Amino acid sequence: MTQARHTSDVEKTRLFDALAYAGVLPFVIGIVMQATGVELVGVGGRLWFTAYSAVILSFLCGIWWGGALNRVGHRHRIALALLSNLACVGGWGALMLYRTPWSLPILMLGFAFVVTAEARLNPNLPRLYDYFRTRTRVTYLVITCHLIMIVTILFTD
Repeated sequence: MTQARHTSDVEKTRLFDALAYAGVLPFVIGIVMQATGVELVGVGGRLWFTAYSAVILSFLCGIWWGGALNRVGHRHRIALALLSNLACVGGWGALMLYRTPWSLPILMLGFAFVVTAEARLNPNLPRLYDYFRTRTRVTYLVITCHLIMIVTILFTD
């Protein structure tokens, strides 16, 4: 069965995998900015991190939205559409609360929700298995970055 994943109908994901891992870099930059007190174009590490987190969470939700639009026969189509909107609005709300202690835990829970829901709702095409395995790993890195940022804020604010 694993041999079937290596046939020509399997999507090549090297570029997408590389972009997924590269997407962790802005989180790390935000942590370093917060730890050192550096601002870039007048934006501090906390806002940098929180805004990027909300954007990436919305991006992940957009993938669900696209999947719901394009996979009419998917048994969880309605759930994907509704949950993508719920998580996206939650991310926006967390961004609005970026000066409070609630913002980063809300965003972190949003990422945990996405990775958990993807495992249960299976919104992805089977041929994209390798990419979504990478994305799951990256999501765990992002959750770890959120924990590090929370600790960093506790020591710098």
